[in-house]
Amino acid sequence: MGPLEEYLRKLERELKTGLLSVLVLSVLQKGGSDQYGYQIIEQLKESTGGALAVPEGTIYPILHALHGYGLVRTRWGVSENGPPRKYYRLTEDGKRAFEEGVALWRALVDNSEEVLGSREAS
Repeated sequence: MGPLEEYLRKLERELKTGLLSVLVLSVLQKGGSDQYGYQIIEQLKESTGGALAVPEGTIYPILHALHGYGLVRTRWGVSENGPPRKYYRLTEDGKRAFEEGVALWRALVDNSEEVLGSREAS
């Protein structure tokens, strides 16, 4: 892999990392009921037509961090197939964090469009 490809791979990873926690909050907000990690991964994948395939090794640390911030509650539940599962649900702070995260993302996109748009016009 050359330097350009390495840079682009790193850039993609960095851009996704900042946004993934907001997307996880979004899935939990829209889902309404408690959801377990693999469900969240599948919903992210499904809602993006497969474009956002997030590995388990990425989602679980995000969920752990969100729990640490008090943005999600967890509970253990019985699984029909296999061991018990940890389920996640947004707290009231999690709902506010989702709304604020979306607002921050939109402001970032809008401000970036100003810069990128002015570049294209030159």
